[in-house]
Amino acid sequence: MPGWTYKHAALLLSLPFIVYLVIFTLYPIVYSIILSFSKVGLLYNFQGFVWASNYILLFKNPFFIRSFENTMIFAFSVTAADIALALAFALSIERISRGKSILTTLLTSPLMLPAVVVGVVWEIIMDPFVGPLDFVLTHLGLPRIGWLADPRIVLISLIIITIWQTVPFAFLLVLAGIQAIPPQIKEAAQVDGLSTMDTFKEITLPLITPALLVAILMTLITAFRTFDVIFVIDSGGFNPNNALLVYYAYMFAFTPGYQGVSMAAVSILAFISTVLGLLFIRAMHLNERIGISKESSKERHGKYRKPILPSFNIPPRVSLVLAYLVLVAASIFSFFPIIWTLVTAMHYSGIVMSLLPSRPISGLIKNFSMAISQGAPYLIVSLVVAPVVAVITIFLAAPAAYAIARYKLGGTKLLGWALYLYSVPSMVYLIPIYTLVTRLNLTNTWWALMMIYPIFTLPLSIWILTGFYSDVPKEIDESALVDGKSRIEAFFDIIMPIVRPALAVVAFFAILSSYTEFMFALTLGRTPYLFNFPPTGAETATVFVASALVYGSGEVVNYGLLAAAGLLVSIPVIIISAFLQKYIIKGLWVGGIKG
Repeated sequence: MPGWTYKHAALLLSLPFIVYLVIFTLYPIVYSIILSFSKVGLLYNFQGFVWASNYILLFKNPFFIRSFENTMIFAFSVTAADIALALAFALSIERISRGKSILTTLLTSPLMLPAVVVGVVWEIIMDPFVGPLDFVLTHLGLPRIGWLADPRIVLISLIIITIWQTVPFAFLLVLAGIQAIPPQIKEAAQVDGLSTMDTFKEITLPLITPALLVAILMTLITAFRTFDVIFVIDSGGFNPNNALLVYYAYMFAFTPGYQGVSMAAVSILAFISTVLGLLFIRAMHLNERIGISKESSKERHGKYRKPILPSFNIPPRVSLVLAYLVLVAASIFSFFPIIWTLVTAMHYSGIVMSLLPSRPISGLIKNFSMAISQGAPYLIVSLVVAPVVAVITIFLAAPAAYAIARYKLGGTKLLGWALYLYSVPSMVYLIPIYTLVTRLNLTNTWWALMMIYPIFTLPLSIWILTGFYSDVPKEIDESALVDGKSRIEAFFDIIMPIVRPALAVVAFFAILSSYTEFMFALTLGRTPYLFNFPPTGAETATVFVASALVYGSGEVVNYGLLAAAGLLVSIPVIIISAFLQKYIIKGLWVGGIKG
């Protein structure tokens, strides 16, 4: 029967994806919640329900209360700053005509650094003895600031670091929304003589509101799951003055007698992520995405209330100068920490005694040579695991996204679940996955990382690919069926070659996500790669960078080697970004916030 064949093809295409989600996402989330109401034994074995006892103990713990308060302050401060800066940067980029590509590259340069490397970079920048911040303050006659030591300042420092790391992605989302505004609308505003503020209020802001909402929610989601930077800054210890909820749950998850309390904290995280996930799903207009409903852009934008803003006009020359001033200042803020890390890597002795190195070339060669020799086992793991994860991601996501886009498989439920998973912090999965991997005797193996990392790469991949498939004319599929191909053959033989740019975008994000992952590599790895086969030793490049600072924190830190290690680990991401840069904004729009 044609109808049965139609549904059968859709199910076959999406079955590997569905099975993977059930085993590696649904099971861990449910198991984490069950453990939060249970007495937990070794290897997180269920030993009977204790119901609300874990939650009562949790809320009696002053460290938890402080961590929860920190998390709220941190998440909303980062989000507010990110959106304001992203909007200013995007509007400024659109205003200028020269230097767009260079300035965009500088503004997005923090995206090229893994979060662990970001922590190391700012550890150097904020060091009271070798960092430039306190050096400048001292020469201005001001006292040094304990950026990462003073309990009154450390949370502010973490907010600054996270803004530096996350604002580029928010900027790309907002920029994609602005660039999607039809040129004729902008020209009509000029013809009508609208002032600068009226154009922004009446034209730009309503049309980019969907992009802004997505950027706000994605930034909030990112802030609530921040872990890597705090781990590095705290050198693997626990400081309640700057601990966030994810970090609190992680540190107590492996403390005997506190596992149940930790799982209660994880369940609170799951609840927060569920609220954000539902808002995120609603903002993404799933019905329109897969063609179930056809709400026009005009109708949707009409729902958003226009802000009450003063009306004023900025002369063209003044606005151009302001745009360049904003972009130059933003570029310095974005790129200076990377430059300073490079300068630090040039100190021959590794001990920074002055701001500028005396033997820069020799120091750079020495420190990079040491970083390569010490980091090779870790880099090999990351460089092998990341491409394999990208292949697995495409294998699971490409057919499933096609079934969702073409066959409306599951209505919006399957796509909604994938989007919801994007909002779930890694900590929600960690303990059930750790238990599963341990029981399968896969701890400290590459196979465990390859098996687990698609959890983090699939949600965004499904969303991006669904958008691309929706733009492929249905007549192409139908002509393939007329030529005698089955629906599955039509997908692999005809559709897959057409969406190669989309697959490149998915591969980029999958490699980036798996290469920079830290929490699971830290927990499941035990040793670096032992140069054996089958390979054992699953500590990755991010663990190598963190261990250079964390586990040597009781000694004099070799900042030259540390800086070189951070830059070395970032080089593969920089190379991949350079090759695929032209696809990234298109992927964020066509597969991200278009609608």
